[in-house]
Amino acid sequence: MTVFVWRLLSAISAALFVALTVLSLCLRLLKNVYYQGFQNDEFVKDVQTGSSKNSIYFTSGETRKYIKKYVVCKTLYDKYLVCNFTENFNSISYFVVQYSRGKKVLGVLRVNEYATGDSSKVIALNRGCAHVNVIIGSADDVVINNDVIRPMTVNKIRLYAFIKSALLFFGLFVVRHAIIELVAGKEYMVPYLKNLFNYIAVAASAAFAVFNYFITEKCFRRKNVKGLSGGALEYDFL
Repeated sequence: MTVFVWRLLSAISAALFVALTVLSLCLRLLKNVYYQGFQNDEFVKDVQTGSSKNSIYFTSGETRKYIKKYVVCKTLYDKYLVCNFTENFNSISYFVVQYSRGKKVLGVLRVNEYATGDSSKVIALNRGCAHVNVIIGSADDVVINNDVIRPMTVNKIRLYAFIKSALLFFGLFVVRHAIIELVAGKEYMVPYLKNLFNYIAVAASAAFAVFNYFITEKCFRRKNVKGLSGGALEYDFL
């Protein structure tokens, strides 16, 4: 192919890269929908210690039968949560929904605990978290609520993986050609573009993009829930 054709392909690739970037931002394919709306939990009190400010809240709805209260501890560098159980459970699962100041969901943690005491383990929160809702999932193998997070559909995952892989291929194509134009110069550019190594580089980029598609699809075929494990912390809820 001539230099003009390669430049035309590079320009088309750049245009497609920009178009797909805008499309991916508009579609927000990884944005999940949450069944649970924000609940304004009853505030109990603030407790100021030497290193942190601890805000205690009652839980809402049926969660209160299993988790009576929770405390949000704020230090200079960290923010974390500890729950107060109504009894000792052999196993308990619950969701911690984190909200911004504008009540937008920042993320959801799914916490599983076994042979509990009165208090949960330490649950690290997002630094931008301003509000929290704790929602019971199951207790002692009895499922109470699992409709907290709507899983991403397979079609959305595949579309996201395709767009991501296409962006990778077009981006590599544009960068590769830009390097050839800037580094090789007219004297070496034409021979290189006709060389077998040039076509091998394009084929390698395509193969890498296909590999990225399958890896991305595999990684995102799950609910947008994070498991969390942590240490123990004693907290006086009285």
